[in-house]
This record gives sequence, C-alpha cells and structure tokens, in this order.
Amino acid sequence: MKLKLGLLILITLLIGVGGDVARADDVIPLPDVTEADGRMGSCYAFYDNGARAAQMYRAGSRWDRFDFRWNVIEDTPGQFDYSGHDTLVALDQAHSLDVVGILGSTAAWAAADCPVAPAPTAPPALHGHPQLPTDDLWWRPCPPANLDLPWDDPDNAWGNFVYQTVSHFKGRVHVWEIWNEPDLTTYWQGTPEQYAQLLKVGYLAAKAADPEVTVLFGGLAYWGNPGFYQQVLTALAADSSGAAHNFYFDASSLHLYSNSYQLYTISREVRSNVAAQVGPHPLWLTEVGTPVWDEDFPAPTPYSVTADQAASFVIAAYAEARAAGADKFFFFRAHDDTMSLKYGLTRNDYSLRPAYVAYQVAARYLRGENQVTGPFNSPVRITFWGTPHGRVDVLWDAGTSPLTYTAPALVPQATLVDVRGVTRTLAPVAGFYHVPLAAAPIITSGAQVGGPPLLLIQTDTVPPTSTLTGLTQNAAGSLITLTWRASDALSGYWYEELQRAPAPLGPWTTVASWGETYGLTRTAVTMPSGTVYHLWYFRARARDRVGNWEPWPETAELSSAQLTRTVALSVTAYGDDQSVLLPLPDVSLAWRDAQGRVVSQTAGLHISSTVQPPVGRPWLVTATVAVGTYHVDFAHPDYLPARETFSVGTGAGVMRVSFSSTLHRVRGRIFLPLVLRQG
Repeated sequence: MKLKLGLLILITLLIGVGGDVARADDVIPLPDVTEADGRMGSCYAFYDNGARAAQMYRAGSRWDRFDFRWNVIEDTPGQFDYSGHDTLVALDQAHSLDVVGILGSTAAWAAADCPVAPAPTAPPALHGHPQLPTDDLWWRPCPPANLDLPWDDPDNAWGNFVYQTVSHFKGRVHVWEIWNEPDLTTYWQGTPEQYAQLLKVGYLAAKAADPEVTVLFGGLAYWGNPGFYQQVLTALAADSSGAAHNFYFDASSLHLYSNSYQLYTISREVRSNVAAQVGPHPLWLTEVGTPVWDEDFPAPTPYSVTADQAASFVIAAYAEARAAGADKFFFFRAHDDTMSLKYGLTRNDYSLRPAYVAYQVAARYLRGENQVTGPFNSPVRITFWGTPHGRVDVLWDAGTSPLTYTAPALVPQATLVDVRGVTRTLAPVAGFYHVPLAAAPIITSGAQVGGPPLLLIQTDTVPPTSTLTGLTQNAAGSLITLTWRASDALSGYWYEELQRAPAPLGPWTTVASWGETYGLTRTAVTMPSGTVYHLWYFRARARDRVGNWEPWPETAELSSAQLTRTVALSVTAYGDDQSVLLPLPDVSLAWRDAQGRVVSQTAGLHISSTVQPPVGRPWLVTATVAVGTYHVDFAHPDYLPARETFSVGTGAGVMRVSFSSTLHRVRGRIFLPLVLRQG
C-alpha cells in the first residue's frame, strides 16, 4: 500500500532555463479502456506508425479526425494521389479507430479570387507524415471556381473532388466534415452563402458516392464570427430542395476551447438555432481542448492552464458536452506535433499528461447512460443515470472557497473517483454522502476551469420490476386510472412510465412519467379527445433511484376492454298513429357505441345475444360492453327515425336499462322526376 501510494503522489519537478518550467513525468495510465462506448475521439492520432493511435485507443478514444486536403490530393487537375491517406486510414483501422475526414483547402488550380490574398505559409514538419504538402499554402481558404454549377457538372471541380475521394474510401471512412472552421478567414474567405453552396455540393457529391456516409457541417470556431453559421442556415433553409436532402448536412460540428462552462451554453445555443431554422440535427464537438503553459513558459499564455488544470477541464468539458446533448466529443489533440502551444493528451516523447488519465476516467465511467441531467450549480453537478456503474454524479466546485456536497445515500456504500482515476469507498453518515470539493483555481489567462472534479458513483445495476394491476374509468369519462405494483431491491423504486397504444403491439405513446408517478403506484391518465371509449392497450416500466429502467413488456399488460359492464337492455317502440300511441311492429333497432359500431341489432348482428321481440313486446338483449356512451337507433319505413342515448358506468352486477321511444308517422312523400340528359 505504501509503495502504491508513493507512486501516486510522487512528483518530479524539473526547473530549467528557457525551457520546461515544471513537468510531471510520473503520470500512470489506468488499465486500457476496452469498454468505451464510441462517443469519444481525438484529432491527429495517426503519427509514428501507430504508437499514437494505440495510446489513444487505450485511453478510450474510438475516432481519429484529420485532414484530406484537396491541394495535396489533387495537385494536378484529374490526378488523385491517395497513397498517403490510404496509409493513414489503414493505420487507424489497425488500431480500431474510425476516421473523420476533413475535406477542404482548395487546390491552387481550382481557386477563384480570394477577397484577401492568403499569405504563403511554411507547412509544419510532420514527423514522417506521408501526407506531404505540394504548394506554398498549408490551407487555401479561397472559394473553388464554378461552385454554383450542379455538383456533377464536369466543371464543378469541388464536386468532383468530393465524389472521387468519398468513392475511393467507401467502406473505410464513414464520416466526412465539409471544411474546417469556415467562420474564420484563415480557413474560408468566401461569404456564408458561398459556404452554404460548398456544403450543398459536398453533401450531394458525398451521398452520391456513398449514401451511407455521415456529412458534417464544417466545425465552427464560433467566437471568430458567432453569426456566420446562422447566415449559412438561412441560405440552406431557403433552398427549395433542402428539406429533401436534410438541408445538406447530417450533423453540426463545433470547436470550443478553454472554458468548460461556455461549452454547455454555446452547444445548447447552436443546437437550438439549427433546429429552429432547418430542424433538429445531432451536434458533434469535433475539437475541444485547452493549451498547457506550465511546461514551457514562465507565465500563462492567453487562455492556457496548467497540466493539472487541463485534466480537470477534460472531465468537466466532457460532462458539460453530454449534458448539452452532444453526440460525439473529440479532444484536440492526441499529442503536440510541432505546435507552439501544447494541447496534447500526450507529449511528443510519448509521455502522458494528467489529461490523458482524466480522459480515461471519462471514457470508463461516463458512458452507457440512459439520461444525463444538469448542470446544477453550487457545486456544479451533472448526473449520468443508469450507467453500467449505476448513478454517476460529476461534481466540482466553481467557486473560490472549498465546499462539501451532500447527496442522499441510495445504496449502502459509494465509490469516489478523482481525475487521476484513484478510487476510494465512501460510507454514508446519517443517510447522506458528504463529498469535500477543492476550490476552483484562480486563472488569469482568460481560461475558465473549476476545481478538480470528483465522480460520486452509487452502484446498482439491477433494474426494478413492476406490474400493472388494474384500471378503472373515472366519473369524468375522459380519464382512466391505472394502478401498479413496483419494487427494487437496492436503491429503491423511483417512478413509473406508462404508455398506451391502439393495438397490443403498439405503436406506443407515453401518457405518464415522472411528474405523474413519482413515488406513486396509481395515477389518472387523460385519454384522447373523441376516442375516450376506444379500445386502448397499456404497458408500464419502472425506474429505480440510480436510473435503471425496467425493460418494456413486449406486449400490452392491460386493455380498456377490462372496463366493462353487463347490460340488460329493454326497448319498446311506439307509433303516434293519429295521436294514439300504439305498439309498433316491424321496427328495426340497432344498439351502437359512441363511434357508431353495432353492439346488437334486430337484423341479427350482435355481441352477446339478441331476442327478436314479438309484436307489441319489448326488444330484450343482454351484452357485455365497455363503459361509455351508447344509443339505440329506431327505423321503420312508415315513420321518422329516432335515437335514444344512454350511458354505461362501472359497477357490480348487471346494469338494467329500459326505455321506450315514440316514432312519428311520415305524413307525406314528394317524388321528384329525374331527367337524364345524354350527350
């Protein structure tokens, strides 16, 4: 135990001149994360013949995102060189990483005039990267020529490049991102409307090459021009064919750095604005990161944090992203390459930063949930419900003073996990867990990161059980009360979810959930207007207090046919012949429900039994029917039709209904001639 503890707290501090100011080399990785759910990825993990990719897979990443630059692949019109990219894709696949390919950087020969001429830039050294640049620009931000032509026009060079590239990697690359950060002039010097056209052409070309691919809106830098993407959406929404093509993208893409709190609010804003203009689309965070300053600089650089603070950022940012509804999360980046600022989870010498282990913690514990709620403040809490580990609360202090979080104890003992993956068992005190949280650091660089997060895990992986036990019709007629039994052996029953359907196998509609069933075993549900007495089917499932759901029953548990009553009906018909009421023979009678369906009739169609009455005697019929409103229709060729209405309510025993109706004789008939005209 002493040896393990010593390894965990050992810190090697290197003091240098003009180089590393402080560096922790003792970061110990957790066991390989083999159970990752595929939501997490990284950028540029393919370097050095697979060593980086292997590191990222062990961290829990299942994606690698990198460039497929047009100016590299098609340096000469019509000549495509995919050899370098074939190598990179095969390398990632060999390490079980899927690829997100960024399509962009206009080839020099296809570039239209840029509003501002881009300055030549020397491409960075790439450590043996086979994707060698072939012109003087790392990324050419100019709109391609002939972009307004149909995607498959031979003169639309961009459409042809996308089609050829997606075709070449069909079955190997399944996600394509159309451009990088088009809201920054570094990467795109066209208008928002031109980018909308670029996206449209790219989408149509990609789908023609491989209908199964996912096409991403180019990752937004956001802060460079926060209104850019909304102008693009306006142009896409105005396209008459846009709705037929999902408005030319399958998911939006966002890049956010150095502020875990804004990550939640901006992600929600982007999702909301996209949905408002072109309908709901998934959101992918294809770059999230923060630079580290304390290994190379004597003081913070803009928006930078220490290596330890970067570890806190990883867990908080991922939790905030999932709470905001992001489908995927890509950390920028796997390593530093030759960047002047250090973003990597690992260093170029393969050593690990604390953020690498924090990434492992997120990938291992923050997965497989059925719901994410939060963030809630004081302290910040984001809850992952129903994970393979049970309920996981991600907690951190956003203030400058330490505090203690108090949580109800749902299970006899809990597990606390810190950013290094160190776990300890926590016992409740007087029915509560008490979790001390360190204060948020004071950061002067402009970055915002809270105190070190802790994961409070209350483990219960066995779902509850429940059974619908009955249903009754309320007096109001539009409500049905459902009752059930529920139990859970460990964390306890929380609430029930109830669904109805017009048939035993669905389709199902939820009619009650937490708000109507929390802590209860009975609730009234409102039935659809006008179909109160339709035959409905019901099923239910329970949820326990750590978020486990009981599986849905495969078929209905109850139906409203059980709300029945046996009715003995006695009906007599009279005719008002010269103001004298006389029993009326040969009258046709039909007993119908509120929807007009026949329960019984003198013609012989019946549910239970029908007795044809002798002349002048009542019509007697007994049937078992659903509670509700019914009527009897009277018809005779010499009398006007009539209708009598009655209600069947719940109750014990046979309900006896008896009434008579007077039909009025037809006093005269008018026959109109029918004239047919031919031709």
